[in-house]
Amino acid sequence: MMAAFTLLVLSVTVLASAAPTGPTSLNVSFHQSVTLSRKILQDVHTLIVKYKQVKIGNPSFEDYSLLLNSLPSSRMDYGHWLEMQDEERLLLNYNDLQVFWMHVDTKWVHELGQTQASVLIGSIEGISLDLRDLISQLNGQISALSSTSPDPPDVTLPHNVLNPAYDWYSKLQGYIIFRDLELYLNKVIRDFTLLKNKYRK
Repeated sequence: MMAAFTLLVLSVTVLASAAPTGPTSLNVSFHQSVTLSRKILQDVHTLIVKYKQVKIGNPSFEDYSLLLNSLPSSRMDYGHWLEMQDEERLLLNYNDLQVFWMHVDTKWVHELGQTQASVLIGSIEGISLDLRDLISQLNGQISALSSTSPDPPDVTLPHNVLNPAYDWYSKLQGYIIFRDLELYLNKVIRDFTLLKNKYRK
């Protein structure tokens, strides 16, 4: 997983040199990010249904009392959200999505290590790759607004996520990760839609 994270850091560093410039270019970039975010959201929603069927044994399973403290929260005061600066809004998403990406990638690696091939591997891998692309887009947008590339967050996943003690706990972790990612992506789409309209030609 560390090799994959290193690849992500290298990817966003390279893409920083190709950051969009000017209101028109930013509008196009934000439009692309809205489209990609909606795709990821749909893919995550589809995965959750399949995941609950395969891992939990109940496609209707819901439990919002289950939490992972290592995951970012999608909750934000609306007044604060309106007052955020553009760069601040993008940087928050940039940092938080990298944390989500690390969790998703960890679950993908876990699925690869299962003795029986999982029907979930391809879906999780696709979401991981799309998240990496979205993070790269955010890197370019932040660079365009601030003229500097943001530093990757200094994040270490807790041991109970990297090496869950029980298989059932690992399954519940996956549910929580994808459930919270789905919630967070709705906020991301709202942010990109706001910025796309703001930088319209």
